[in-house]
Amino acid sequence: MNNKKILAVSIIALVVVIAASAAVYNVYVDKVDPTTGAMTDASQTMAEASAESFSKQAFAATAAQDFTMQDASGKTVKLSDFKGTPVVLNFWTSWCSYCKAEMPYFESAYKKYGDQVQFIMLNPEKSERSSGGGKTFIKESGYTFPVFYETEGKAITLYGLRGFPATVFIDANGNVVDKNVGAISQAKLNEMIQSLLTKK
Repeated sequence: MNNKKILAVSIIALVVVIAASAAVYNVYVDKVDPTTGAMTDASQTMAEASAESFSKQAFAATAAQDFTMQDASGKTVKLSDFKGTPVVLNFWTSWCSYCKAEMPYFESAYKKYGDQVQFIMLNPEKSERSSGGGKTFIKESGYTFPVFYETEGKAITLYGLRGFPATVFIDANGNVVDKNVGAISQAKLNEMIQSLLTKK
């Protein structure tokens, strides 16, 4: 009888461990950098992500690092080409659920502020899990905001990023004035864009 009880307890414990493991996997599956296997800075809940913003003291009046990218037509441009206009630079990948969750907010902001701010929805192609994953996603999504592709994998390093999504706010003088790591809410995005425009 005692052996049967021990066996029953062991089975229950095993089921609990398996369930817990599945739960942990679901929580962290989108939070691992596929290029390194390391946890990303986006390893936070949506509420935490939308609330978190990097310290303004650390980034105010810091010159934006320049890099090359390709627009949707394949034309090569540099970030510095947009100097003179405030820039909202968003880093995203097609496999990142947080990135996709916040994209409607950027679409809305683009329609509202697109004539005053240059939006750069940047897809670092080396961070995609499948070749052309970003382009396929955009083609199927129907978004109208400007999408750019970075093929060298340098932009993420230049901006000290270890995960997605992340948004960098650059004033018309080419200085990084704010930075948000993790998903952002519509209200927070609009607030940061309005703040950016006051620095124009």
